[in-house]
Amino acid sequence: MWYRKQEIIKMDKQIEIAGDDNKNNIGVLYGIGVGPGDPELMTLKAINTIKACDIIAIPAVSKDECYVYGIVPSFCAAAARLGISLGEMMDEIHIIPASYDVRDTVGYGGTCVYMKSGKKLAELIEVLRTGDAIRKKKMTVYGVTNCGMESERVYRGLDELTEAKGYLTIVIVKYS
Repeated sequence: MWYRKQEIIKMDKQIEIAGDDNKNNIGVLYGIGVGPGDPELMTLKAINTIKACDIIAIPAVSKDECYVYGIVPSFCAAAARLGISLGEMMDEIHIIPASYDVRDTVGYGGTCVYMKSGKKLAELIEVLRTGDAIRKKKMTVYGVTNCGMESERVYRGLDELTEAKGYLTIVIVKYS
């Protein structure tokens, strides 16, 4: 789907810009990332580039079906909200549903992201506390509940994390 000012122009197999008689025009194509999903977290450069473009192309069948921000995984949005990176250089990143047996993750390194931790949060916190002695690695713990919603809460450290409530709690553990 292409957007030109307010006019929507459907594209088929060939790329044609409606109203342009000269097919040899050369333009510039900008690829713009949408950030972690919250429109308020897009960079100013991205917003200014979009504003300056005559044509905006997005991967959607129709304007109603386009929700570009929905493609960003929630754990990326949580990391952005916390102001942390998920991995550096060759760090491993493990995405773990908290419904799994989290005790099996004690030996993992890098970054562990526990998804939907709400119901098993107490167990996860206990595993992290007791497993820390086994690992002998520095561990930094973060959490976000209801990321991107009005009821969003951010937690830093195991002590703060004990206050978390809600099924949509993402716990990020970084080992070094």
